[in-house]
Amino acid sequence: MKLVAKQYNVGIDTLKKHMSPDYKADPKYRFYQGNPVESHLYEGIQPAESYDKLENVLASQTSAFKINIAFGYNLVSRTDDSDTRYFHPNLSNTSVFSSPIAINSKGDIRKIVISEIRSMELADKLNYPKSEYLVKAITGFKIYIYQREHALGDSEAVIPKIIRDNM
Repeated sequence: MKLVAKQYNVGIDTLKKHMSPDYKADPKYRFYQGNPVESHLYEGIQPAESYDKLENVLASQTSAFKINIAFGYNLVSRTDDSDTRYFHPNLSNTSVFSSPIAINSKGDIRKIVISEIRSMELADKLNYPKSEYLVKAITGFKIYIYQREHALGDSEAVIPKIIRDNM
């Protein structure tokens, strides 16, 4: 390790810190392994329709993937009903999950994604000035899919206990 530190002209403590398995890079930087993002945008739909559309898109996937969802919404002013604003679905403002969640089998679609979204208070996920505006309606959503390299449910490998226990 001393030779590597000397070669790259960094301190041994800095090198140890960056090589530690507990080291986390800048929290504002995110890298997702896989093919480029696939996205599906639905606007102007009723909330009841959104679950069916979401499930159809996810069920059509043939390989394992990670997913996140963002909402589009209308706001109305607390003081002036004619003052409305529309916000497009955007992961930086309205993502359902704090980071993409892994879907490894078709069963995960209902078990993880659909049930989790149904149990949420979706308006709490929206980023807006609550003192000035109210949510009029959630009018659309965008599904972000990060493809992975193996088929859904296709795994002969045994998952290590530490990973199974922390899923």
